[in-house]
Amino acid sequence: MYVEVQSVAPAQETPRGSLIAAELFARLMKRLSPQPHTPERVHDVAMVRELAHQVENTDPGFAADLFAAAARHEGLGD
Repeated sequence: MYVEVQSVAPAQETPRGSLIAAELFARLMKRLSPQPHTPERVHDVAMVRELAHQVENTDPGFAADLFAAAARHEGLGD
């Protein structure tokens, strides 16, 4: 007499540590990714750079400060 035995492999679960590591990695990547620039920020940076161009010939030091400030403001994350 033959009996057919069906073997079902137990479902494998993802190790808890890997789930935590994946979540931490996703959060880190979200923080390090460049943030989209808001329209207000783009407008502010454009206005500061326009002012810098206007005073560039009369006060180059102040213009350089304005360009640097615009670059810093542009690089800020929301």
